[in-house]
Amino acid sequence: MGSGRKKYLKKLYLGDKAAAVREKILRAVDRDAPFPHLYLITFASNGVDQLDILETRYLSDERISASLPEIVGLAIGRPEAFETVRRIAEDTYRDTGTGDMVSYLKKRDEADA
Repeated sequence: MGSGRKKYLKKLYLGDKAAAVREKILRAVDRDAPFPHLYLITFASNGVDQLDILETRYLSDERISASLPEIVGLAIGRPEAFETVRRIAEDTYRDTGTGDMVSYLKKRDEADA
């Protein structure tokens, strides 16, 4: 099991609980190991939406793990995942005046390179 190192933004959005165990989470995700109540926030896989929220228990499915889009955020628990996406949306609007979270996150990541 484990399809190797996942792609992450350099500057991940982290929920408070996820921030406390960031490195442990990253190791688990790279091994496709379930991490209790961990949600990944990724760029959307369908080309229509902007972001997806995925519980890590689904990483054991090779199809999902192999095609996982770039990870933009980590959260422990559904409420923290929704709160993290809300923060991304608010930051996007505050900094750009638009709701284009994908462009915002990519530009923000490039600026930190």
